Amino acid sequence: MDENDLKRYTIILGSGSGVMFQPLDETKTYILSAKHVFYEKITNDNGPDTYELLTTINYSISDKQDTSIEVIINKGENYFEHSDENVDGAILILNENLGFNQIFTDERTTGFEGFNLTGYPNIKRNADDKYDKQIINTLNSYNDTLISLRLNVSHLDHEQITGFSGGGIIKANGDSLLLTGIQSKTPNGPCNGEIQVVPIKKFEEIVDGNNLSKLLPSYLSNIELLINSIISYNETLPALKPKLQVAIRKQFEQVKCELNSIYSNDYIKKSTTSITGIKSRRFWTSFLEYALIISLLEVDGFDEDVLAKMNLTKKFIFSDSSKDIYDLYSEVLLFASENISDNCQILLATNQTPNSPNRRRMPASEVNLNVGSVIDNETIDRVQTSSKIKEIIHLKAIEFDCINTNENALNQFTIQQFEDILTEIKRLVYEFFNN
Repeated sequence: MDENDLKRYTIILGSGSGVMFQPLDETKTYILSAKHVFYEKITNDNGPDTYELLTTINYSISDKQDTSIEVIINKGENYFEHSDENVDGAILILNENLGFNQIFTDERTTGFEGFNLTGYPNIKRNADDKYDKQIINTLNSYNDTLISLRLNVSHLDHEQITGFSGGGIIKANGDSLLLTGIQSKTPNGPCNGEIQVVPIKKFEEIVDGNNLSKLLPSYLSNIELLINSIISYNETLPALKPKLQVAIRKQFEQVKCELNSIYSNDYIKKSTTSITGIKSRRFWTSFLEYALIISLLEVDGFDEDVLAKMNLTKKFIFSDSSKDIYDLYSEVLLFASENISDNCQILLATNQTPNSPNRRRMPASEVNLNVGSVIDNETIDRVQTSSKIKEIIHLKAIEFDCINTNENALNQFTIQQFEDILTEIKRLVYEFFNN
């Protein structure tokens, strides 16, 4: 991805700009823009001016800027805006796949180096190429509803900034684009190099509030970043660390699943104890680590079919709770008890890794369930079926209590013997789960 792709994903939308974004549903294309771009000003002689939602709006793509495509606006059907009237964000849905599938959300609050404001300012609307971009210099301020950014250009007149409304704060990131926000309403006078931006989080709230197809986060665009964090092995014998990294990178070739496609899998939806869990980078890092562990146990590696099978006997659960691990176990035991086989082992991932081995592996029989606090039939059923769970194993126990406890033996191999290292790791992991 390069500068041309920033332009390609940015469109003319009415009197403003917009950003093309393909969500999880591959039959749709979203246009993300500022809410006010979809409204017209109604002048009232006898009272204050009002604003009404347009019935139609035209858009033009970057390589056909003089060719307009009209879209009928139906609020609640193909047009959705943020419920907070102070949030200047809206999504228009096109019922077709236009091929804008390499753009991902980025919820950063700092570090805007490399990002650009892209759009079609009024001052260029009569030019052959109406597109323009401004480089982001620094972050001025950030809160939950608005980002204030400073541009490299310290002064822009009203004509030079108007029309950028609805344009994206975008950055090229290898073979993808990152979108961190949408330009809000421009000031009436000179902007003095400062712009207001609606954070991408607010567009995710539009999606969640209206049960729309998800916006894909940036960490699904580059699996290597997740793998690198998994194989950091900072607690491993320094001499063994590079050998393990080579061996495990080789093993990751057996993890044959696309995170983009698995995002909407029912097993994934039911594997986190909170509705926000699936959106976190830690969730997907943990899921990949789980997939790696299963691939060490399974001859055929890991794919969606293996996930369906292993979900019955070695179930992955993620919790982003701040509770102590022992306070969390009873909650996890109930949550994980649906659709499992007898003697199921729960692989639990959390934000914090327990400090000692006895806190990383716990027989389910030691967990006290307060049946008296159960208030609904569904949970009562879970209490009854939870007896199928053999134990709860923290995901990090495999690294700390299986691999690291055998690091001296593994270190006997050279880095060129990574296949032998893998064979030994598979044996150790198998014994760990079956002892």
